[in-house]
Amino acid sequence: MNIIDLSLTIDEETQFAGFPRSLVYGKPESSTKIVEVASLKENKVQSHNFTMCTQHFTHYDAPAHFLEDGLKNHEVPIDSFIGEAVMFDMLHKEPGSYVTADDLIQTGVKVKEGDIAVIRTGWTDESWGTYRFWDEMIGLSTCAAEWLMEQKIKSVAGDFMLCDSPLHPPEGRKWDSENWSPNHFTFLENNVVMLEWLTNLKSIKKERFLFGCVPIKLKGTDGAPCRAFAIEGLSLS
Repeated sequence: MNIIDLSLTIDEETQFAGFPRSLVYGKPESSTKIVEVASLKENKVQSHNFTMCTQHFTHYDAPAHFLEDGLKNHEVPIDSFIGEAVMFDMLHKEPGSYVTADDLIQTGVKVKEGDIAVIRTGWTDESWGTYRFWDEMIGLSTCAAEWLMEQKIKSVAGDFMLCDSPLHPPEGRKWDSENWSPNHFTFLENNVVMLEWLTNLKSIKKERFLFGCVPIKLKGTDGAPCRAFAIEGLSLS
């Protein structure tokens, strides 16, 4: 059995760790802070306070991320995060391009109802923590999202943007338009959660594997940071 960590390490030093709010809709950027509040030297125990955005580092989007009446983080069933997964290898995609339905179909990967679809581009590994990560972001086309829904997946995961590029969206889909980021609606309206900023997907050698993602159970939030992993070598039905 081979257990593979797919999570980014949360730290204070990483720049551009979340959606570039200042560039997209003129809001202040959020930051990550980790502060020691008890030390081993002084208190014989160590503990920390930390603050961060739910959308930073490896995380997932609950339906409430885009839908007023959508399931909040603590309401999403744990089954959404654990199960049999299938890998779509998109390592050939160029910076600034989109993964399309044809791209997914041409892999020949067979999707079963209830699968977790994992799409690998290598983009997080290549450029995480840089402005380039957002400026040349690989995106997921609307036709790809619709095709995945037709396959009856239960969750979707990737190491790139599972919707439009935030800095260079298609014509007519800037952030304040009604159809901004349509893939979020395609997935989240059907309670298909979106797992983003996975890393180390190149270490997965099997097309099918067990996927697990353990988010913090924060009450009322739109999502949460996750510890994601893959398990190879188990017998899958």
